[in-house]
Parts: sequence; C-alpha cells; structure tokens
Amino acid sequence: MEQEKVVISGMKCSGCVDKVQNSFQKLAGVSDVQVSLADKQAVFNGHASLAELNTALAGTHYHAEKIVD
Repeated sequence: MEQEKVVISGMKCSGCVDKVQNSFQKLAGVSDVQVSLADKQAVFNGHASLAELNTALAGTHYHAEKIVD
C-alpha cells in the first residue's frame, strides 16, 4: 500500500493531533494514520486527495498541504 505524507497547519496541542488523526481515519482507503505535532505532518497508508483530506478537516482550524520536496 502506498504511503502519503502531508503538512498540517494549525496544530498546537495533542488534542489537535487527535482531531486530525480521527478525521483522517474516517476516510475510505486511508489506514495507519500517524500525526506528529513536532513535525506538523500526517503520514498514512492509502490514498486521498488534498480535497478529501481538507473536507475531512472541515469545521476544524487545520489545513492539509502537499509536501514539496
């Protein structure tokens, strides 16, 4: 399964990490979500578009952005 990584802006505490993780885990085709407050990143197996990720975060103060190498 493909691993994806995105930057999450707006996270400030462990509660933020939990909200992002729970939101992403509800997406079809996404599993093994790991969110790092220190790195401000989420890593997960599967595939979801940025639109799907940000829709999952709707109502929160967080935003997913693609990592540019």
